[in-house]
Amino acid sequence: MNTQTAYLLLGANLGNCIKTFATARREIANKVGEVMSRSGIYTSPSWGFETPEKFYNQALEVRTELDPFALLRRVLEIEKKLGRVRPLPSGSAQKTYTSRVIDIDILFYSNAVITSRDLVLPHPLLPQRAFALVPLCEIAPDILHPVSGLSVRELLAQCSDNIAAVKRQPDAENYALGFEEVEKSETAAENAENGKTPDLRFLAIEGNIGAGKTSLSRKISAQFGAKLVLEKFEENAFLPKFYQDKERYAFPLELTFLAERYRQAKEDFVQELFSPFIVSDFSISKSLIFAQNTLQEDEYALFARLYQIILTTIPKPDKYVFLHSNVDRLMNNIRLRARSYEQNMDPDYLLRIERGYEAYLKTLDPQKILIIDVSEMDFMNREEDYLEILRRIGLM
Repeated sequence: MNTQTAYLLLGANLGNCIKTFATARREIANKVGEVMSRSGIYTSPSWGFETPEKFYNQALEVRTELDPFALLRRVLEIEKKLGRVRPLPSGSAQKTYTSRVIDIDILFYSNAVITSRDLVLPHPLLPQRAFALVPLCEIAPDILHPVSGLSVRELLAQCSDNIAAVKRQPDAENYALGFEEVEKSETAAENAENGKTPDLRFLAIEGNIGAGKTSLSRKISAQFGAKLVLEKFEENAFLPKFYQDKERYAFPLELTFLAERYRQAKEDFVQELFSPFIVSDFSISKSLIFAQNTLQEDEYALFARLYQIILTTIPKPDKYVFLHSNVDRLMNNIRLRARSYEQNMDPDYLLRIERGYEAYLKTLDPQKILIIDVSEMDFMNREEDYLEILRRIGLM
């Protein structure tokens, strides 16, 4: 069955909203699909009716095999289980805007456009609601509204609602880092009770092509509430061309990658330094490593000069985790993810990239480097492997 990406919004203003959100995320993970990323928790005044209690909101990115109507039924079941009581329909003008212990709205379901009695997608009031757009923009600023064609970032810029009233909550950030007992292992729960937090602010996870760095970054971000920054490699128009003619397209490919990684480092990393924890599936250093293996000597000399200038202006990771995997495992992973332009990957190219990483790692502060051999691990499907990686990183 095809997996789809849905964006959900949690909302509440009654009870312990932060703890309720933790339980809701657990239920969603168990009954809807994997929670790939989540925003911080924000507060704002009520919308559509008057109440003295402030509302809490959090946006989630979820991968699900449910169709949109099954997804709706499932989130309604979760709401009911957590104590949501929906008012009976009436002819009053107030509609159903009331205080609530939990509310789970479906904002987007991939690119689906649905208008039915029970479900309208995208959420029809999303462009008007700052309390939904602000947290959604934190995790998915560039996704496009399938009707208007505007990105979430653009919708937020055009929103006439009171954006300034939507406040990210410092206490909620602590909970998002993992301070909910319902989402903790026993060791992590003990750390939470003692006021301990992961001694990291910026974690970069690197590795060769197919090592699993993006999957691991997503999983860590979802568990610890970290801001997730992913490399936007699929937007590089030269990548498919490069695999067809490496000599011709290597230089424009590497320059484009360097420019995009620099932009992300300056915008995403710097913009999100207020976040208590950032996880990225790349560091700008990979530009130099890949360029060393793809460019001619004179091209590389020019590229390296530009790289060194850029390097002095961007944030550096607190810890640099390198996922090592043997070439056979890398090739198998590449085949499984089935990107058409990667299917003729040369194993010797992967070996050269690996050697480039090995040489680069020797230039870094040994205290900030962690090399993990994942050749025999399956951290996405074996919990013991994933927990072992967390232990080595220092997150447990």
